[in-house]
Amino acid sequence: MFQHILSLLGEFKAYNRFFSKDFAPCRQLVFFSESAIYYQTFEPFIIELLKNPSIQFSYLTNDPKDPILTHHHERLHPFYFDLCLKSVMDRIDARCFVWTAPDLNSTQVRAFRKSKKVKTYLYLFHAFSSTHLQYNETAFDAYDAIFCVGPHHTEEIKKREQVYALPAKQLLPVGYPRIDVVYQKFQHYTPKFPDQTTVLVAPTWGPGNLMEQGIDSLIDTLKSTDYRVVVRPHPEFLKRCPDRAQQIKQKVQTLPHFVWEDHLLTEDNVYEAAVCITDRSGIAFEYAFGTERPVIFIETPPKEFNPNWRALELEPIELQLRRSIGIPITLHAIPQLVPILQDLINHADDWKQTLQSLRQRHVYHPNQSARTGADYILSQLQ
Repeated sequence: MFQHILSLLGEFKAYNRFFSKDFAPCRQLVFFSESAIYYQTFEPFIIELLKNPSIQFSYLTNDPKDPILTHHHERLHPFYFDLCLKSVMDRIDARCFVWTAPDLNSTQVRAFRKSKKVKTYLYLFHAFSSTHLQYNETAFDAYDAIFCVGPHHTEEIKKREQVYALPAKQLLPVGYPRIDVVYQKFQHYTPKFPDQTTVLVAPTWGPGNLMEQGIDSLIDTLKSTDYRVVVRPHPEFLKRCPDRAQQIKQKVQTLPHFVWEDHLLTEDNVYEAAVCITDRSGIAFEYAFGTERPVIFIETPPKEFNPNWRALELEPIELQLRRSIGIPITLHAIPQLVPILQDLINHADDWKQTLQSLRQRHVYHPNQSARTGADYILSQLQ
């Protein structure tokens, strides 16, 4: 009870500061994050924005562990809100309010309503995936502007606006800084395990994911090899299925050459991996287009949160490119995976050329996305 009162008093103090008259210039541009994990989505844009010496802005987070709260820059002002968050959202008066949380103005749990005082609600994608399969049907309808990762986002959103007679949004061809960051860091990365071949196992979360079915068979198959195997569960799986996660962790930790990585504090194993094994995780595209190395997809059920996705008559990009950036195999074929894995490693140069071409075709502004997006944000403040 006492801690609750202290938290409320702390937020009330921050609330008054945030909405004070003197702080108004810092409310013209505001970022909002629901979780610490999304800081990596915003960071490239923030770095570019801070190169402009005249800009100052705020960053609101709903996660007390968000790294932004320890970020010290005189023109970047972080705030943590939880108990007061709804009131902040209702009252905010930004010229540009930047999010990476879908379902604005929807009836979903924890969804927020638009403030009439905000000029532009801007959405940034934190995944390469299409808009109409893995998200709720109306997930992006309420935004005023959207930074599109590639032509698929532009086409899908325009098609939805046409089919359902929705108001047109500003669809900006920006790209995906996350891929750019992986690519740039990978180019300068020095392997820490040069004498071992690393395989990264990075499944998604949700019903029917690889950690719920198939992971034991995969571990049993790979333990007979000399590969260094890194098992990297999704944070949402750890949060939602702690008992199952603990079972898998205990099994992994008994095996030589296996590593259990249940944090995202470092990307080293993404850069180490010669191949990534996943199911339906968005890491497949970040890995394939960032490192120019192939992916093995285990065929688990698609993540379908929009039962009406076929109405757009557009194949989701995560289904369309599945056979282009790697090799899909069924759950039953996992025991025969090793020769496939070795073949991908042996033909790494061929895959590199293929993935370079696909990235150029399907991602806007490779290695320039953060600058492109920052320029648009700055234009909204003029």
